[in-house]
Amino acid sequence: MANTSKYLQSNPYITLRDYQHASRLFVDDNFRLAPKSKFLFHVSFSINSAALKSIDLVQRHRNEINMLVKSADLPKFTLTTETMNQYNRKKVVQTTHKFETINIKFHDDNMSLINQLWQNYYTYYYADANSASVGDAYNRNATRSSDFINNRYGLDNKSSTPFFNSITIYQMAKHEYVSYTLRNPLITSWSHGAGQYQGNELNEKSMGISFEAVAYGNGQVTDGDPMGFGLEHYDQTPSPLFSGGTLDTASPSFVSGVNVRGNASEFLNAVTTQINTYQNTKELPSPGTTGVLTSAIQSSTQGVSGVQGIIFPQQSTTTAETLATKINLG
Repeated sequence: MANTSKYLQSNPYITLRDYQHASRLFVDDNFRLAPKSKFLFHVSFSINSAALKSIDLVQRHRNEINMLVKSADLPKFTLTTETMNQYNRKKVVQTTHKFETINIKFHDDNMSLINQLWQNYYTYYYADANSASVGDAYNRNATRSSDFINNRYGLDNKSSTPFFNSITIYQMAKHEYVSYTLRNPLITSWSHGAGQYQGNELNEKSMGISFEAVAYGNGQVTDGDPMGFGLEHYDQTPSPLFSGGTLDTASPSFVSGVNVRGNASEFLNAVTTQINTYQNTKELPSPGTTGVLTSAIQSSTQGVSGVQGIIFPQQSTTTAETLATKINLG
């Protein structure tokens, strides 16, 4: 941290002021370095239509599945290193890296849409769910080669193509996004939640995801980008807080160099503000003139407050005539 002791010296002529370290870092340049909020995110599932029992899951409800995500972990990495001896000198080398399992939680909706997502996934990869509905498939003496049992079990379900083509998680801020696309994701765990009489918490479903690679991206937030964002169930009514004019959506970023050039005026204004702040808060050359409150106290004996030596400001007795203005209601 830089040495700031010269800025923290006491000043007898400045009674109270705030130090603006956080403001200069997080507010300047249109909040360019302000921390992102966790709730500004969106998840998009790319589902293979050929793997579905019900094609409506993607044709009618694709965007709704995305919107029912309650929380999602961002990718996590573990990098493996090893300490070697190089002529008795310790040398740290990288050996490999791996992706940690991430968790995604869903709202358990009344339509059971997320339940249908899991049922389609489970019955696509595993034959057990279909066989469990057959009465004799799980008899204690049932075997795959018996004469009266011809059901499949486990992964013997002829599933060849992946169910999820990819899963993309978007972080949004200042009308822009960064994206993390998980390649070849597979579900490693699934929970249907719990039922209980105690409390009134909402149920949720959760799943663990493993994947093979991460692709990074970024872009401008528009309707449909991130994928499925702003298309269904979104409130499109303009805010009453915005009364017109041009909404400034420019923000310094890596997405477009135009934004940085377009914000040159904001950069200049920020510098001007900093100079003015310094000029207005630097040490005064002299104590200055006696304030109004000080002179009032010195000259008062007993004012309207009823306390010796204290006087409160009083409203001026000067009155001015006012006239009501007629309003033409048409």
